[in-house]
Amino acid sequence: MAGTAPFAYVANNRSHNVSVIDTATNTVVATVPVDGAPIGIAVTPDGKRVFIAIRAQAQNTGLVSVLDAANNTVVATESVTDFFIGGIAITPDGKQAYVACDDNPVSVIDTATNKVVATIPQRDSIDLAFSPDGKHAYVTDFNGVTVIDTTAQKVQTTIPIAKTQGTVGRGIAITPDGKQAYLTNGDTNNVSVIDTATNTVSATVVVGVDPVGVAVTPDGKRAYVANHGSNDVSVIDTATNAPMATVGVGPAPVAVATAADGKHVYVTNSDSGTVSVIDTATNTVAATVSVGDHPFAIGIIQPAPITR
Repeated sequence: MAGTAPFAYVANNRSHNVSVIDTATNTVVATVPVDGAPIGIAVTPDGKRVFIAIRAQAQNTGLVSVLDAANNTVVATESVTDFFIGGIAITPDGKQAYVACDDNPVSVIDTATNKVVATIPQRDSIDLAFSPDGKHAYVTDFNGVTVIDTTAQKVQTTIPIAKTQGTVGRGIAITPDGKQAYLTNGDTNNVSVIDTATNTVSATVVVGVDPVGVAVTPDGKRAYVANHGSNDVSVIDTATNAPMATVGVGPAPVAVATAADGKHVYVTNSDSGTVSVIDTATNTVAATVSVGDHPFAIGIIQPAPITR
């Protein structure tokens, strides 16, 4: 699958496969079966591998499968500690993958060997993201955010989030300059903005119903939030931390990913088996791509150019 156009990888939870979208044409060019229900997805910075977090019901465990992006084949699978595996993220240097594992510790996988090399105590973990320098992992749970020192692989601090009526700590994204983290707060219908210098909440942004996924554009100017309950995406101006637009998408959006050039945002619509492609210049849906059953997570990579 070598080429110059980015490819988006979509974890289809109920059809137990991953759809590969050519973002130049917004068409599915491959479908890769996996051993269970994929729930999280992350790509290495060099664009060569895709790490897929899977709930494997047959084995009653969590798995992480590694996909070779050159030929879209699974080249390794590693067991982790919990069937209720969650989000997965790759360190900025590409050397490790951190896996959220609900009631069990966060698992750390060495991407050179594809083996678990460490576990970090953290209960009810859901999703996670790294600071741009890779020194800290921000891990969401039902009470807020835990900050992990990735050098010592220990919890550094916790950031509590006010829980007024429901679930907090669904998804998280960090701005490219590392100064702010955006945390979606589930049933509370808002996003907490965390000042990473002080690890405190600096603002709260009201969005749509049941926000889940969130992504920040490469220029750091906007955050896109998937509102699962209102079938739309809120666009937040990161300079003012105020909503600037709302984009209607498909039913029950879950995950958000931005293209490397920042021109498009990809949103999984879990109830329709589709991905909405948002044009960030106009904040309108430019295309809708049919994928598998219950698309949940999405990641975008930029394969290496063809060598002639």
